Amino acid sequence: MNKKLINAFALSKKMMIVGAISGAILMQSCGSDDGSPRLKEFDEKTVYESTKGVVTEVEEVEPGNEYKIIDERIIDEKEKSIAIVHTLEGTTDTLSLKKIESEKNSSEYRHSGLRAILLYSLAGSYFRRNLGNVTPDSRYYKDAAAYNKSTGLKNNLQSSAKTRTVKVPKASSTGYGSGRSFRSFGG
Repeated sequence: MNKKLINAFALSKKMMIVGAISGAILMQSCGSDDGSPRLKEFDEKTVYESTKGVVTEVEEVEPGNEYKIIDERIIDEKEKSIAIVHTLEGTTDTLSLKKIESEKNSSEYRHSGLRAILLYSLAGSYFRRNLGNVTPDSRYYKDAAAYNKSTGLKNNLQSSAKTRTVKVPKASSTGYGSGRSFRSFGG
């Protein structure tokens, strides 16, 4: 036989094998009717989404975006959440949390120190989807009274929150390779 014909025959045979293997893998991965991936092992988790808003009052303690929380109050409308900022110069600014959130993606992000503090207060319920992740941190409060008040108010926020259940992968099935090695040889 001609050498070119033998090479072409061997190449086409290899391509048929690769195609058959690819097709088998593709068919195996498309086991569901709608073609969407399915979690084989999952846990159900309750997510609390705040329906109420927060007024957080802070004061500047050192120049350059260093603040302490002096008071927090819950309000009925989440969209009207604000931060009242008392500066060292004696001025008072009122900033909507919506504006602070939108500045996060801006090149002239002026309130970075303020936003960092608010994430560790009840105002964090405005920025985070899961109220369960919102826990006041005593380091960011001016005194124990302000911290204790906010900690007590968290229960009020949570009791009025919307709840929904989500499916999350179990610990053994998260991450690259689902806890198994992809090495084909060696140790």
